[in-house]
Amino acid sequence: SCKRDILHTEKRGWLDDTTIIEFAKYSAYIAHTFGDLVDLYITINEPEVITFNGYLNPETGFLPGIRDLNLALRVLKNLAIAHGIAYEQIKQWDKISVSEYGPATVGIARVLHEIAPHNPDNPDDVMVAEIWRYAWNEWFFNAIIQGDFDMNLDMLVDPDEKLPNLVKGCDYMGVNYYARFTVRNAKRGEIHPVLEVEHVPCKENCTDTGWEIYPSGIRELVNWAYRKYRRIIYVTENGMADESGERRPNYILSHLRELHKAITEDRVPVKGYFHWSLIDNYEWAMGFKMRFGLYKVDYETKQRIPTKAVKVYGEICKKNALP
Repeated sequence: SCKRDILHTEKRGWLDDTTIIEFAKYSAYIAHTFGDLVDLYITINEPEVITFNGYLNPETGFLPGIRDLNLALRVLKNLAIAHGIAYEQIKQWDKISVSEYGPATVGIARVLHEIAPHNPDNPDDVMVAEIWRYAWNEWFFNAIIQGDFDMNLDMLVDPDEKLPNLVKGCDYMGVNYYARFTVRNAKRGEIHPVLEVEHVPCKENCTDTGWEIYPSGIRELVNWAYRKYRRIIYVTENGMADESGERRPNYILSHLRELHKAITEDRVPVKGYFHWSLIDNYEWAMGFKMRFGLYKVDYETKQRIPTKAVKVYGEICKKNALP
């Protein structure tokens, strides 16, 4: 099967270099076809989710469901190259400006996590938190913005891992932010510390997905991203799974207050915010179970039912101000 022997299957997804070429062709087609309608582009959404869940954490239910660090890094590299080539194609094929953005403002959407060690006094927990923060939050931006492809994940860039010719551009950084995650060292005797990362289940203040609500993380992470990479920022996703709809208004308000501090006090150039999500969605490996929508969907009748957050968020949007 694909899972047992992915390197010898005919179609290997992002492990296959030809996927980069096909993605480039697709990007050119999209830019050419929709250039008179679109100025703001995201090349790829959450490349780290595809990679680390599919190739490092099979328990998440992501395909192909294997655990191989070398293959994961190969996939991550191909996704980074694909972003660069897509960037070039979109710039080449969309010359029509329909807004203040110009013909084609092209970036990427990355989900950034606030990551904390389970025991801050335990050096082993601190170490895996640091390596996971680097692998999840940093690696991909380092590749597409700086040309640093750390292919052994040692947090150092060897001379042969510096590939500036693969840097094509990133006009803005899309930041998806949801939660803080706590990790500990599993001490399984793995060959690489990143394989020792074990997530500690959220115990309080958790969303329906089991993610810890941590509003100050959005401020901390847009600050980190801007200070390190110096690109404008769009918050391309922020929200929570909340079946009841009771807690979403406070989630929105608490996160937007922190984001407002980042803009006004920290001077981070956050140019926009997109809430996730307008309606309930098909959520990665979780299917329709998790409810992220401002509008709840009755999947039997297809009716869309407003939650309490609709009024709260609607007022913020109308006034462009927090209450």
